[in-house]
Formats: sequence, structure tokens, C-alpha cells
Amino acid sequence: MGILQFILYMTLGLAISNRIFAEQVFFIRIWAGIILGNAGMMWLVALFSLIMGFTVPSHLCALMTMLLIFMAIRAKFSNHKKSPPIQFDYSILTVLVPTFLFTAYLFYTHIILPGDDGSLNVGQSTFGDLSLHLGIITSLAEQNTFPPEYSIFPGHLLSYPFLVDSLSSSINLFGTSLRLSVLLPSLILMLALLAGFYILAYEIVKRKTAATLAFILFFFNGGFGFGYFMDGLKTKPENFTRIFSEFYQTPTNLTGNNIRWSNIICDMLIPQRTTLAGWTFLIFALWLLYTAINRNSRKYFILCGLIAGLMPMIHTHSFLALGLVSLTWMPVYLIAKRGPELNAHFINWLSYGLIASILALPQLFYWTLRQASEGKFLKFHYDWVNSDDIWLWFWIKNAGLVFILLFPALLASDRKKLCIYSGAITIFVISELFLFQPNYYDNNKLFYVWYLFICILVADYMVTVYNKLDGIHGRSLLAGIILFSCTFSGLLTMVRETVSSYVLFDKNMVDASTFIKSNTPKDALFISADNHNNAISSLTGRNILAGTPSFLFYHGVNFTERAADIATMYKEPDKFDILAEKNRIDYAYLSSYEKGQFNIDGEHFRSHYPLAYQNGEVEIFAISERARNIINEKHGIKLP
Repeated sequence: MGILQFILYMTLGLAISNRIFAEQVFFIRIWAGIILGNAGMMWLVALFSLIMGFTVPSHLCALMTMLLIFMAIRAKFSNHKKSPPIQFDYSILTVLVPTFLFTAYLFYTHIILPGDDGSLNVGQSTFGDLSLHLGIITSLAEQNTFPPEYSIFPGHLLSYPFLVDSLSSSINLFGTSLRLSVLLPSLILMLALLAGFYILAYEIVKRKTAATLAFILFFFNGGFGFGYFMDGLKTKPENFTRIFSEFYQTPTNLTGNNIRWSNIICDMLIPQRTTLAGWTFLIFALWLLYTAINRNSRKYFILCGLIAGLMPMIHTHSFLALGLVSLTWMPVYLIAKRGPELNAHFINWLSYGLIASILALPQLFYWTLRQASEGKFLKFHYDWVNSDDIWLWFWIKNAGLVFILLFPALLASDRKKLCIYSGAITIFVISELFLFQPNYYDNNKLFYVWYLFICILVADYMVTVYNKLDGIHGRSLLAGIILFSCTFSGLLTMVRETVSSYVLFDKNMVDASTFIKSNTPKDALFISADNHNNAISSLTGRNILAGTPSFLFYHGVNFTERAADIATMYKEPDKFDILAEKNRIDYAYLSSYEKGQFNIDGEHFRSHYPLAYQNGEVEIFAISERARNIINEKHGIKLP
């Protein structure tokens, strides 16, 4: 039922797109339909869940509303005649298909892949953030609370952009496995993102070779980081082979050598679900806006406003990037207009801005700005994460030849191209001067939007130079060397990611989670260690008093008091009952993580509280009265 629901939304999205974008080629209509289907499932469910909770009835109402929207669109465009299709080159499939298959393989191996021993395994890039996303997904599907709260800090509004995770929650709610609930929308969004990049690039440069090259430069990105692994290969080959065996020792992520320009596929799209969804919608919005400007089409301006307005709780950074581009493009493109043409363009821009603002501002005030005020996110900071290098060298060694070629490409650009890339320049300058979150590194979600435009600009310039060298011997060899230099670091990172495998949840943690999900209240509150791979919050959807600081701190959550209470409860038994009652604790979780973090053996729990569950690694103790009553009902015994 969960999968069927998702398919129905995609089908309705395709049907709506087929009507709205009748003048576009089939490939673009499919791409737009996928995005509209995802948007409908995310937002319609959210709107009804605000009233009815995240429940089956709210989902049924949302689906019926999506059907009504399709019927209204069908009536609106019933007499719409298709225009002659815009020319479009399908050679994109030669790079789109293998790239998508590669990402599909990474998703398959990196999203809690079951091991032969009963464990759940992930890859290098998903070892960190995936646990957070799983916790959001399972808590929504299990507890049905909307707007959602942090399951790793219950009682605190989840201000993190959660709609891509709620999409998986919607699938999981109807009984689809957690793994498949994450995999299915991830694959669809990845396909839309890959296709969307090419569509945008082709719309800008109108050359299939340049658009394809831009696709390669962007998704296979990497600078000169490979040079750090080439020293002493004859005497120390392990300096190179460590790429494929050590944790985050890759040519695109080597922090000790100030290499921070992570590979987009491996380190941004596979592990960061909000970035995957956000860039999918961002590229669609940029395409709509660019098409609207070139055609002075009110329809495309309005559609862009609608998509932009839905973006803050899909991915706030993408919404910010779109805003910076829009605020730059508006005066740049209006300045050349005169008379009635200027008035028409200005009204279209005003329509776009008003629609986007009306839809986005409630989200920003209710979620984003509340989080930002707690964490003091915005502050002046020059030179991003560069700590050791001269500014120019930092960017050369990180972004590689693409950054070097940017300067001659800009010099060779005409006014039309400079107008297009003006928005990218704004993003770069703002991102170099300001931080928008406590984690400095997260500004890369803005820098990569700058890089998206730069790859298109540089690819177009490279193709132009290559064509001008026609008849000169060795130009193909030179082109191969340049392309190799631009992608070698990225390719090495991709190979490393392909062979990476780590246990995120071992068999005992999985077994304990199965018990918790079947035998505890959906709103049960546990105390546990603050390990990031917390099986309680990630796999069961239950709450823990306070989770890992690596998530909570960067979301602006003040967790210090609860963390202190947890430490006291584990380490000072005489204070346990008072603090347990204060925090309304239902269960205490005891495993090697708790024993190691708090340096305890757990004997106090065994001698004072009934054991609800035990395996070779995990013990769960019933603390609250309702938790004890559940054991009493199950075993028919009266517990103290």
C-alpha cells in the first residue's frame, strides 16, 4: 500500500505535467511530472496532517486532493493545443543511465543493507547522517505527531527540513519496510536530479556536447587532491591504497590537508537526503525561471513561484540559493527592458516573488527562523573552511582545473552569458562572507550551486576552444588529459565508496529494536547513551531523552541539561528515581555503549528494576508504572 500510494502520486504528477507542459518534449514532461508528484505527496500530506495528525485518514484526504488538483488542471488546459515540440537531444542517456545505475548501486548497499549475520550495514558516506534521517522517518510513522518533534529530543519542534523524510514516513506508515521506504523515493529523486541538471544545462548552452561535459564535471567533481596520494608510490604504495580502506581518506575529503571539496554524488547526494531533494527542486525552479525570463512567460513565472514557495522545508539552503539567484537576475534582466516590455517583465517578476513569499514565509517563521534564533546561525565569516592555505590556492587545489578555467571562460563570455552567471557570483560572494549555520562546512550546499553554474560555463568554454583547435594534432589527447585531471579525484572517491561497508546496527541492536517496536508504547521514552547510531530512535520511532550532540548542536538545540541528567541517572543510582520521574522515563537501555560512556556495569538496574528484554548485548529495564504494567500483563505477574 505504501508503494502503491507513491506510484499514484507519481502518476498524477505525470498527468498534471503532461497538461501544463504540453509544449515541451516528452522527456521534460516526465521529469517535471516526477517532481510535481513528489511535491504533491510531501505537501498535501503535511497540510492535512496539521489538522488530522500524520495518520492514514490524512493521507487518504491528501491523495483525494491530488486527484482533484489533476481534474482542475485537466479542465483548465482541456483546449490547450500542443505546440511544436522543442528540439531536445536524447544523447544524455549515454551518461544519465550509467550514472544513475551507479548511484542506485550505492543506495542499495548504503541504506541499512541486511547482513548475513542479522546486522544492518551502510557505506562510508551514510555511516553518519543516515541515523538522523531514519529517526525522523520512523518517529513520524510510529507516533503520528505533526508537526514533528525530535525523537532524539522530544518536546522540541523539529525545525530541520523534514519533508523528504516525511515522504518516506508516508510510505512506511502503510507497512512498507523502512529500507524500501528510504530507497524508493531516493532513487526517483536521484533520477530527476540527474536528468534535471542536463535539461538546465542544455537550456542554457543549447549544445549537447557542452551540456554532457558539464554533467560530467559536476557529478564527477574533484580537484587536485589526488596529488597527496601520489608521493612515494614505489616505496610506500599504501599511501595510495589507503584511499580504498581507511575512513574518509579520499582525494575529495582529506581535512588534514585542507581538501574539503567533497564529491557531489558520494558525499552530498547519497547521504544527505535533504540536499538530494532540495537540489532536485532547485534545478527545476532555476529551469522554470530561466525559461520564464527568455519567453517572458507568466505561466512559467507563476509555476516558479509555486515551486520556490514549497522549498524551505524541503531544503532551506536550496531556497536561499534560489533567492540569491533571483534577487540578482531580476535587476540584471530588467535593466535592458524599455516601455511596455519592462512593465510586463516587472509584473511577472512581482507575481513570482509574491507567490513564493506568501508560501515560504509561514514556513520560515514557524520552523527555520525559530531554529536560527536558538543557534545564532547567521554570522560574518570570511574564507569558508580554509584554515591553512592562501585563498587562491585553496580553491585551485579543491575545485581543480574547473576553477582555473573559470577566469578565461568569464573573459570570453558575452553579455548574455554574464547575465546568466551573475547569480552564481552572488552566491559565491555571500557564501565566502557569511555562515548560515553552526557547522561551517554546510556552506558547501550554497557553494555547489555556484559550482553548478560554473561547470556549465566552463564546459561551454572548453567545447568552444576544442572546436577552434580543429585540425591541430594532439587536441584529443589534450582534451583527455584535462578531463582526466578534472575527474580523477572524483573517480577515486567513487571507487572507494563502492567498496566501503560498515555495520551501523549489529544483530543484537536489531533484535532489541524489534522487541521495542512490538512491546512498548509508541510514545515510550528511553534513556540511553548518546551514540549517533542509536537503534531506539533510528529503528523503532520511539523517543530517547537526548541524542548525540553531533546532531543536536548543529540544529541549535540546547541539550546540556538533559545530557547531564542522563549521565547522573546512569552513574549515580541514588538520584535515579528523582530524575527518572522528573523526565518521565519509561525504560532504561543498557548496552556496551552505555557501559563504556558512563563506566558502569549496570548492576544497579538489575537489582532494582524489572528486566523487560535481554540478549547477548542489550538489556532493557522497565522504569515507569506503565512500562511495568505492560510486563505484568504479558507475564501475569505482579512487579514491584
